[in-house]
Amino acid sequence: MNIYEDEALEKKLEELTDLVGHLALDILLVSLRKVVSENQIFRDLAEAKWPVSQNNDQF
Repeated sequence: MNIYEDEALEKKLEELTDLVGHLALDILLVSLRKVVSENQIFRDLAEAKWPVSQNNDQF
């Protein structure tokens, strides 16, 4: 029996491949959202701290 001749198995493998692809894209999307969120937090922190460090440089 050749596994590639079994149409039902071929459809299941194609579906599995699609699902794994979607999972990889979802993981990438969640990772990018987390990076953007952390970057925004860092920017907010840097902006909040910037005037303090600017005032210290005047001495």
